[in-house]
Amino acid sequence: MFLELTKDLALLLALSQLYGYSRSLLRAYPRVELIVAGLLFGCISVVGMAMPLTLAPGVIFDARAVVLSMASLFGGPWVGGLAAGIAGTYRWSQGGAGAPMGVVIILCSAGMGLLYHYAHARGRVGLRWWQLLLFGLLVNSVQIYLFRWLPASVAPLALGMLALPLWVIFSLGTVLLGLVIKDGRNRMDAEQALRSSELRFRSLLQNVGSVAVQGYRPDGTVTYWNAASERLYGYRSDHAVGRNVVDLIVPSRLRATWLQQMNDLAQGRAAADGQELTLVHQNGRAVYVFSSHTAVLGDGAPDAVPELFRFDIDLAERRAADAELRVAATAFDAQEGMVVTDAQRKILRVNQAFCRISGYTESEVVGNTPAMFKSGHQDKAFYAAMNAALATDGHWKGEIWNRRKNGNLYPQLLNISSVKDDQGAVTHYVATQTDITQHKAAEDQIRQLAFYDPLTSLPNRRLLLDRLKHAMAGGARSGAYGALLFIDLDHFKNLNDTLGHDMGDLLLQQVSLRLLATVREEDTVARLGGDEYVVMLEGLDTVRQQAATRAIQVGEKVIAALNAPYRLAGVEYHSTPSIGLTLFCGHEVEVEELLKQADLAMYEAKGAGRNALRFFDPLMQAAVTRRAALENDLRQGLLLGQFQLYYQPQVAASGVVLGVEALIRWNHPERGVVSPGEFIPVAEDCGQIVAIGNWVLETACEQLEAWAHQPATAALTIAVNVSSLQFRQPDFADYVLGLLDYTGANPQRLKLELTESLLVVNVDDVIAKMSALRVRGVGFSLDDFGTGYSSLAYLKRLPLDQLKIDQSFVRDVLTDPNDAAIASTIVALGHSLGLTVIAEGVETRAQQQFLLDKGCTTYQGYLFARPMPIAEFGSYLNSLPTPIPLP
Repeated sequence: MFLELTKDLALLLALSQLYGYSRSLLRAYPRVELIVAGLLFGCISVVGMAMPLTLAPGVIFDARAVVLSMASLFGGPWVGGLAAGIAGTYRWSQGGAGAPMGVVIILCSAGMGLLYHYAHARGRVGLRWWQLLLFGLLVNSVQIYLFRWLPASVAPLALGMLALPLWVIFSLGTVLLGLVIKDGRNRMDAEQALRSSELRFRSLLQNVGSVAVQGYRPDGTVTYWNAASERLYGYRSDHAVGRNVVDLIVPSRLRATWLQQMNDLAQGRAAADGQELTLVHQNGRAVYVFSSHTAVLGDGAPDAVPELFRFDIDLAERRAADAELRVAATAFDAQEGMVVTDAQRKILRVNQAFCRISGYTESEVVGNTPAMFKSGHQDKAFYAAMNAALATDGHWKGEIWNRRKNGNLYPQLLNISSVKDDQGAVTHYVATQTDITQHKAAEDQIRQLAFYDPLTSLPNRRLLLDRLKHAMAGGARSGAYGALLFIDLDHFKNLNDTLGHDMGDLLLQQVSLRLLATVREEDTVARLGGDEYVVMLEGLDTVRQQAATRAIQVGEKVIAALNAPYRLAGVEYHSTPSIGLTLFCGHEVEVEELLKQADLAMYEAKGAGRNALRFFDPLMQAAVTRRAALENDLRQGLLLGQFQLYYQPQVAASGVVLGVEALIRWNHPERGVVSPGEFIPVAEDCGQIVAIGNWVLETACEQLEAWAHQPATAALTIAVNVSSLQFRQPDFADYVLGLLDYTGANPQRLKLELTESLLVVNVDDVIAKMSALRVRGVGFSLDDFGTGYSSLAYLKRLPLDQLKIDQSFVRDVLTDPNDAAIASTIVALGHSLGLTVIAEGVETRAQQQFLLDKGCTTYQGYLFARPMPIAEFGSYLNSLPTPIPLP
């Protein structure tokens, strides 16, 4: 009996292995898997019932309870229900006295398995062997108990013969079948988990955007190529997989090392440390990466092949960032001093240029604020304006005086910019500073030479005119009269001729001291040149007669002071002055006209016997009348086409004509040829200068267009003087650009000459207009340089091409050391700023040679040609077969 039941159970256990195979084959189709499992367990039960142990007709015994209980336990309601349905249907169809009880046993076994299934799902019972044994004992105990309801002829026999064998064999069979099914399920779950883990691993590698991952065999055959590798090396995954990685991305010089590393990894040796490598893109360019690698070894099988993986990080951005940092570090250590502070103005870092300029070391300034450098020259309002600009615009630029470590004060050009974060909050300030001590010294030197008499240190004519303009403006506001005393020393030439120029210079110096001692501190004493002086008195009185009386009193004091004997190098000398006096109040009379009045009055004093004082005679106002007539004729002359352009060549040191300056001439039918020096100031005063200037520009542009079609003149430039009034017109830049477009003239052949007086007011507007024209190619020359007093800081900002040395310096460059020094300084300054320099008024070879020795290689003056009409200019060019030789 035991043997028969054991055979039956063994067959069913063997058939139950089909459940594991079905799960393995159908794991991708969960619903199909459940149906197939139910059918299998049902069929296995049918097989068992087809080969039963029969005790009586219609009463059979088999291992269906074992199979069905395990089907419900491991398969759940779908599998257990389907299997029980198949088994129950089959048993009922067989019929016999035991059929009803057989169906009941089927249902009880499946039901008990299902209860165990739910208890296990809730964690209340496990699947250990002893737990399965207890479950099997329970199932078979219930089955044996149900034998009592078999027919009376069979029940005692079944209980007596089968109870113990069933209870023992089938309970053990339950354990065996449960363990087999459990082991198969665990193995498949582990395989599924492994496959899922591998899929997650490969998905992770595929989606890592910053790391390029390649998998390959020890021979280099690519097995894996993620999206980051596609982007980094240019090969698509389907093109890379199956090819050799060495051929794809490894340069020839690295291939031997690469192969050795792959071999070491395949042999289980430790991987080399990560390193920076230069690999190759599909298009041949270099790819800079940080590369590391590892090996995934086989599962221990003799034929298992390890898979190697390489992880590459693109270093292109880091290299670019490193390059930018190197550039930034180089810029930080440039020649300009740099200071970096935090938002609270505490110094975080300075460069070596700053330490060199200030005398401080970095450790001495870090942690402090820039207040430690204050010189005291700037007041609170200055710093308030600076802070307001930083808060509003985010930057500030200007000149400032600071203090070095040794206590010396020095000027610097300071540029401060704020650094803001993404929310717009200031995080740092960066300041760059340039020591402009030398520029200031050069500026002061030029100003001293240009505005002060080198012999007496008195203001010269230029500075006198400037102060006189300010005095006239002040008088216009206050209503107070001022006075000019024009002083000339009588018979001064005789002193130079008899005792020499040295004695004359001593007399001029002593006269200067006496004049200064005679007048008030707010008055001005100037030397115009030679033995001519001017004393300007301000704020005399609001009543003309009273002002005249006080002026006469000063004049008498001057005569008395200058009549006193002089001691000239031990020699006593007597000198007398002739003085012309005129009053002024506001702008009733122009500056130049006022000087003429005083000069005429001085000549009246000389005519009266010298050593005298004379007032300006109102009868001399005939000149004023002529001026009014000249203004009227100017308007008519422009309408009637009486103006003509003359052209004066501008010549290189080699003698080649580089261009011309356009000079206006006025051919009046009654006055004849009127000098520009006579009518240009009048035109500026009456406002006609804008119309005249526009006519000059139009004529010059038309001439440029005409010259452009002639080989001999196509490369010539035309320089046009632009008055301050004309340049300050709001639409000046647009007008010039429109004129160039209309005439077709080449903008690069047009050069505009500006004077320093233009820079006194609204220099930012001047720079904006110059820049707009410069973009189109129009050049700029600073005319009469050295006769004004513009700031060199402004000069650095101007988009200039050329400085022009005024002819007043060139005229006496060989005889006057001061003019020579000014000319030399202007040439050096121009070259230091990257500008060309041209000298006007060159009349002798000696002057040209002096300028050439100082580095000035472009000239304009009578030495080369006088201004000429256009008809003569062509002949002039043809008359120059060879360049003008240098001496």
